[in-house]
Amino acid sequence: MEPAVGKWRWYWGIWALMGLYMATWDLAMYPSAPVLRLVVMNLLQNGAWGLLGLFLIWLANRRPIESFAWSQWRTWTLHLLASVVVAALGLFVAYLISLRLDSWDLGKPIDLARFLKGLPRFYRAYFHTNLLFMWAVVAAFHGLRIYRKYKAREVEAAKLEARFAEAQNLALRMQLQPHFLFNTLNSISALVHANPEGADDMISRLGDFLRMTLDAPPDQLVTLRKELAFIQAYLAIEQVRFQDRLQVRMDIAPDLLDLRVPSFILQPLVENALKHGLSDRPQGGTLQLRAHRDSECLVIEVQDDGEGFTPGREGVGLGNVRARLGLLYKGRHQLDLLGAPGRGTLVVLHLPLDRPGPEVG
Repeated sequence: MEPAVGKWRWYWGIWALMGLYMATWDLAMYPSAPVLRLVVMNLLQNGAWGLLGLFLIWLANRRPIESFAWSQWRTWTLHLLASVVVAALGLFVAYLISLRLDSWDLGKPIDLARFLKGLPRFYRAYFHTNLLFMWAVVAAFHGLRIYRKYKAREVEAAKLEARFAEAQNLALRMQLQPHFLFNTLNSISALVHANPEGADDMISRLGDFLRMTLDAPPDQLVTLRKELAFIQAYLAIEQVRFQDRLQVRMDIAPDLLDLRVPSFILQPLVENALKHGLSDRPQGGTLQLRAHRDSECLVIEVQDDGEGFTPGREGVGLGNVRARLGLLYKGRHQLDLLGAPGRGTLVVLHLPLDRPGPEVG
């Protein structure tokens, strides 16, 4: 309701300003004329033109001009004729107002001879100006209509882009699942003969993890609390394989747990740390997960003290993480991969802070 009221305020405000402007024009031409009379006359005349302009707006709404194509000639002709008729009628009303306000004696009858003599001259002086006003009304209506269509298309394009990004994100998540399952099943097969009980325990924990994954909604962002729950379920699987060779340390302040992060974004990083950093070390090692605020960012660190990162060895998981972050944050994020052979690896994520609230899909 309010936008519509604002629109009509603009409409009548412009006509009022035009009336005041034309009053100053008349005052410059007739400096001895009473100022109040000129102001009232021009405001009434422009008010009458504004009322007649409503008919052109109604007609433009019923029969809008869609293009400059020749097939639209009937619509163009209709609006041209309508504007000419409305301009002529508006000038007739304006002439009556000017004659009536020629003196403040409103009960005095209009001199017919004077009326007929001055009417053609009035049309010759003001018809083209008034016609231009009517064309401006029609043009303004179509300009506003085109602007609204443009904004609506912008909104629709933004929605389509968001849906496309969501589909890409989901596809990337689905790409991780076979990769994760392959690695886990490969670990289970290695335990089947050497440690049957461990293999059975690992299968059980894998089932719990998959159940948690399937029950989770396909949200793009989840709370850090929920993301850590997935990581803990994943680490429970890997703990069977590593036994006492894996130490896990988490240093995450409780006030960060309700901040939102991309779903399943940490699992590939943790998996890389275990697979490439610690799995081949007989003594195992330590995996650390840390999180803290840094200005306007949430900083998450995944660190291991294993074999160390070798440049050019980025696999599916890390490439997947980079792609998903790019889709979600459009360059507002940062991913740093630090390390050296034999000295461990540190992955640092800088994510824009997201206020706590409902998870978004």
